[in-house]
Amino acid sequence: EALEVAKMPPVVPQGAYYVLADISRSSFRDARAASIAFLERSKVASIAGTAFFQGDIGDRFLRFCFAKEDDVLAEACQRIRAARL
Repeated sequence: EALEVAKMPPVVPQGAYYVLADISRSSFRDARAASIAFLERSKVASIAGTAFFQGDIGDRFLRFCFAKEDDVLAEACQRIRAARL
């Protein structure tokens, strides 16, 4: 829900501890630039999709890991909602 609010629709995993967020509608030149800007704005780390995909498709995504305690995730979701790309 937090990613939807932040205008980064998620690709919901079926059984993983991470989620991909679609940033194709953002104004960033690539996923790496988006990841850095998002970290600066929200203090929530992500990894550029280019670390996982070859070609241009990787620049469409940021990857967020949610293998954290519930209180940490709740705080991260608050920050994500507030720091739209």
